[in-house]
Formats: sequence, structure tokens, C-alpha cells
Amino acid sequence: MSRRTLVVVAAVGAAAGLALRVWAVLLPQGALDADEAVVGLQAHAIVHGTLPVFFPGQGYGGTQEAFLAAPLVALFGLHTWTIRIVVVALWAIAALLVWRIGLRVLDRSRAVVAAVLFWIWPAYFVWKSTRAHGFYGSELVLGLVVLLLVLRLDARISRLDLVLLGLALGCGLWSSPQVAIIALPALGWLVWRRRAVVLREAPYVLGGAVVGALPWLLGNLRHDWYSLHPGANEGPWSAHLHNLVVSTLPQALGLRLAWSFEWLGTAALGYLVYALLAAGLAFLLVRRPARLAPLLLIVVAMPVFYFLSPYTWLQSEPRYLALVVPVFALLIAWPLTTSLRAAAVLGAALALTVGGLAELDRHDVVAFRTEGVAVPGDLRPVLRTVRADHLGYAFASYWVAWRLTFESGLHVVGAKSSYARPFARAGRVYPGDPPNDLGIDPTYYREAIRHRDAAHVFVLGGDVEPRVAPLLRQNGYRRVVRGGFAVWLPPGA
Repeated sequence: MSRRTLVVVAAVGAAAGLALRVWAVLLPQGALDADEAVVGLQAHAIVHGTLPVFFPGQGYGGTQEAFLAAPLVALFGLHTWTIRIVVVALWAIAALLVWRIGLRVLDRSRAVVAAVLFWIWPAYFVWKSTRAHGFYGSELVLGLVVLLLVLRLDARISRLDLVLLGLALGCGLWSSPQVAIIALPALGWLVWRRRAVVLREAPYVLGGAVVGALPWLLGNLRHDWYSLHPGANEGPWSAHLHNLVVSTLPQALGLRLAWSFEWLGTAALGYLVYALLAAGLAFLLVRRPARLAPLLLIVVAMPVFYFLSPYTWLQSEPRYLALVVPVFALLIAWPLTTSLRAAAVLGAALALTVGGLAELDRHDVVAFRTEGVAVPGDLRPVLRTVRADHLGYAFASYWVAWRLTFESGLHVVGAKSSYARPFARAGRVYPGDPPNDLGIDPTYYREAIRHRDAAHVFVLGGDVEPRVAPLLRQNGYRRVVRGGFAVWLPPGA
């Protein structure tokens, strides 16, 4: 392609990607969720002097994105856009990194095609790139920086690049252990290619890594190395690979919808495209183009990481494949040596993304559920009800409580509660004493139980309210239904 054509492709691709993200935000699945509320509240805490290392209550999930959002929160306040715009910017940077990597493993034309392909496809990751879910944008950028630096060091050893590689590895470890999906195969390939030089210059990498991982190290020293104690696996380990092949990989390729598992078009068409992509990968593995070696190694090693992770029992969405999607885009771009091929693939990718977002809109597929039912997207009726009764605290499930705190600007503190052992004391109902299964950061819960008057908020039709309702009625609480929620107000409120 000529330079002018490439500029047009890049500009149209960038505009299309932005338009798709606006659409994703306007979908029912675009409503703020509790994970995002946690990030926003962390950014708010950073503005007021707190320096969190991880998500509260866990030893993984770095807070780089919360730190990046903090200046916007300081200037404009707690708004959904002030935390989401950081994530969109990180994914845009990731697309630029895909282009830079493509210049080294492909050529100028295919590098642009790979970057555009990553930016507009698939539907799930277009949606995910608009969500402030904590660390997916930062881990993606850091993983791609590691890959780019490995390719640069293979071409020419530079002490600056060695230090930068160490910094990216250290920051990547702090961001998420998932960075290993790219980092370990890429580093192994580099050592195999340039063993003597890399080992001799290793102190530069190690020094940079220690500096980059300093927050991770300090957090672990203070908390008994909690990052080395991952959560327990749920279900059989064999289910991880089954989920990968049957569910999450087709979702990551845009062939199946997340959450609903529906094949786009028909199942037969989905299987056909899936088989063609698998055959293309097999061809590349047999052919083994020299410049694609680190990318192929990442793809081959990925199922091993997927099998070993205690979190990949999740099959309703492909969140743990975020780091390999840019690698897929680069591999798919390899055979696109003509403008016609490139246009066909980009057109097909765009069609899959548009079709995926349209299906999510048409079927209103729910991404977040609590108490056994879907979480309504609009909390304003609840906030109006609680504040009209001059209440500053409310007990609710995780997916509701954190949003109450965020969306009210901390004027209403939502206390995450499991209602494992509800009890009454002095005419007031409490979800549990001591708190049970609080999950992350019980600070708000401890604050709420110190105040006599707090509301209880449930999602209508859920399985928790029927268990607690008799106790609430016995103690004089008043039930008000607002916008898909049941709000129980204490007597005298």
C-alpha cells in the first residue's frame, strides 16, 4: 500500500474504533459496575493522600490505572468518564504498540493493518476497553512494551533498552501476573537468541525490574507475601482447557458472544471460521517464519498459563485472553500481503464486531448479576430514596454497594454485605456480626455498623431479600420499591 493509503486506513480504522466504543458505552452493558466503582474510589483516595498498591483485600491487580485517573478525579470529581477515559487511552497506546511491533515482524503495510484489526476487533474487547476494571489496560500496554523491547534487543543490544525492559517487567508484575503470558515466552526467546550478551547485561534488567516492582515488593513485605498465595481453583483443572477451546477462545476471536455463548450468524459458520483460523495457526507453526517466532511461542505457551491459573475456570467471558489478542492480530495480518486481502479481513472483523455489539443490544445480555438476578443499570432512584430520608449508609451486595458510594460521591456509603448471618439489635437489623464473607475492604462496612440508621438495598426478584425480609418487618423497617430495587428504610428515618 502507498503511504497515503496507509494514512487513510489508519484514520478510518481509528474513527471506526472510537465509534464502536461510544456504541459499547451506550449499550445496556455500558452501565457502571462495582469493579469500576472500586477503581474510582481508589482514585479518590489517592487524591486525598492514600497510596494503594493493589485492589483492596487482595494481593494482585496493581493500581496504576487508579493513579492515572486520580488527576482527572481531582479536577472534575467522581464521574464514570474520568476513570474510563484512562482505559480507552491505554488501549489506544496498545494499538500503537501493535503497529510498532508489526514494523519489526511484518512490514509497514501489514503493521498498520494489524494495529487497526486489534483496535476494531473483537466485540468483547472493544467493550472491555471502555471499562475501568482496574488493570487490563495497564497490563496490556506493559506486556506489549516487553515484547517490543525484546524485539529491539534482538536486533541491537542497548543498555537503555535493557533498563527499560526491566522497568516494564517490574511494573508488569505489579500490574498483574498475567503479563507472564507475553513476558516469559518473549524473554525465553531472547535468551535463546542472544544468550551470552543478555546474561552478561542481566544486572541492568534486574535493576530496572526491582525499581519497577518496588510497590509490589513493599506491599508484599507488609502483608506476608500475599501475592504468592493466589485464590483457590474452582472446579476441576481440566475444565480450564475445556473452557479455553469451547468458550473463551471463540469469544476472544469474536465468533461467540460473551455471557450468552451464542454463535454469531450460525453455529456452523462459527465452527467453519474457527477451524480456518486453527488451520492457519497450524500452517504458521509448520512454516515457522523466522520473524514470527516470538509471537508463535507466545501462542503455543498460552494454554499452559491458562491451565495453571486458578482463575480461568471463568468461561462466561474471555477476560484472561486480553494479552494474546494483539498477538492474534499480528499473526492474522501476516498473510495479508495484498490490499484486497487486507480489506476483506478488516471488513470481516468489523462485521463481527458490529454484529456482536448489535446482538448484545438486541438480547440485552447481562454482564453482571447479583442475588441471582441481573443488576439494574440505574441506581438514581435508590439514591434519591435514601437521601430523601436523610440516610448516609446502606447495606447491599457487592455489585450494588460500591456503586452507591461512587455514584453518590461518598454522600451515601454503601457497605458490601453477604447477609450470611443477619441479626437484630436494639431495633436495628445488621447483615452479620462479626462480618462474614466481606470480600474486599470492609472499611465501609465497619463505618456503616457504627451508625444506627442504615438502609438495606436488594435487587428485586433476588434470593437474598426473602431470607431477610421477615427480620426487617419484625423490627419496623419500611419497604419501598424503586427502579428495580427494594429499599428497606429503618423506623423513624
